[in-house]
Amino acid sequence: MSSEHVSRREFMSTCLTVGEAAALTFLGGHHVLAGNRPLIIEKHAPGTPYKLGILGCGNRSKAHIAALNGVPEIEIAALCDVLPHKMDERAKLIPKGPVPRKYVDMEKMFQQEDLDAIAVVLPNYMHKMAVIAALQAGKHVFCEKPMALTVADCNEMMAAAERTRKAVQIGTQRRHSRGQKTAVEAIRKAAVGDILSSDVNSYRGDWRVPAADEYPPGVQYWRMNQDQCGGVVYEMGAHTIDLNNWIFDSEPVTVASLQGVNDLALRRRDSTDHAGVLVRYANGALMNYGGNLYARGPSDPNSFFAVNATIRLSDEALEITYGHASGIPSKESLPKPVKMELPKGDGTNDQWEYFAQVLAGEARPYPDGHAGRQSIQICQGAIISARDKTIVNVKDLA
Repeated sequence: MSSEHVSRREFMSTCLTVGEAAALTFLGGHHVLAGNRPLIIEKHAPGTPYKLGILGCGNRSKAHIAALNGVPEIEIAALCDVLPHKMDERAKLIPKGPVPRKYVDMEKMFQQEDLDAIAVVLPNYMHKMAVIAALQAGKHVFCEKPMALTVADCNEMMAAAERTRKAVQIGTQRRHSRGQKTAVEAIRKAAVGDILSSDVNSYRGDWRVPAADEYPPGVQYWRMNQDQCGGVVYEMGAHTIDLNNWIFDSEPVTVASLQGVNDLALRRRDSTDHAGVLVRYANGALMNYGGNLYARGPSDPNSFFAVNATIRLSDEALEITYGHASGIPSKESLPKPVKMELPKGDGTNDQWEYFAQVLAGEARPYPDGHAGRQSIQICQGAIISARDKTIVNVKDLA
């Protein structure tokens, strides 16, 4: 690739302004940077946990509660949901500490001065509203993926974080998975050359059928609604696309997509159940993403094609196979193939351990709003491309 192609890390390192450098401020014994302004951190004494309120007690909250039970630095102090019995069920999953307070009104929970942070575990279309309200109430925020449904919403959320000087961490947990971190570090160090393209996927079965008592009467399951969910690209693709962004280490530039509802045997919906997405990045690399909700059996590994090697990555293993381009003589010897089993775990536990460090002022939010918005640039671009049958320039989404 030409020298004009610049990685995100190189771009960020060369664009640190004097004002940003000045904002790298010593707080509570630690350096923390939040955009151009330092985070407001209230560091607790050793042994005193940070208090968290969980907003949304649906199915995904169970995984977060299970993870938080293993993070002594954070106490689940409050739960909020429009259905009280769901809060009662989630409270039973918390074996230690005081019984969490329960709220059906999120604003009342946000008003609790002892809460340090809020976990937003709501349907996708509610993320922006809840995150901004929590920030304005003076709380740090953990936001489930996807960050939001539009780039404009992400921009508003990032502006609110900058304005309130509170942390926002996005819940794409693979960035904290020990296996995926090991794999990305190995790829960075390997002599693969520039990565030219990828073939990545999220093929799975349909969503779990909610129990009859999980929604108020007359309320449709939000994943069946395209405007509330975003379809397969947002719901599963956000994880895979974020992994691709992490490995490519570059900004998306153009997006093209075809999507639709293909399997009429699935439950009634207008949310897309299959999608193909092509993305060109600033460094010239091309991502080919495929997703559907009617796959049977395990997904194929994600593949990355570099100048000197092909990389295959799954949750369980990393393989790197080296080779020369056909028809081009080379005297260089090839490195030995890499076959590496990866540490287990999807990163859900690890992301909460990391968030505890953020609350203590020992780390910056990661993934941050920039990484979260980068995925939404692709997801929203894909929706518009499929709808309007056009190629979308990411810069036009702002």
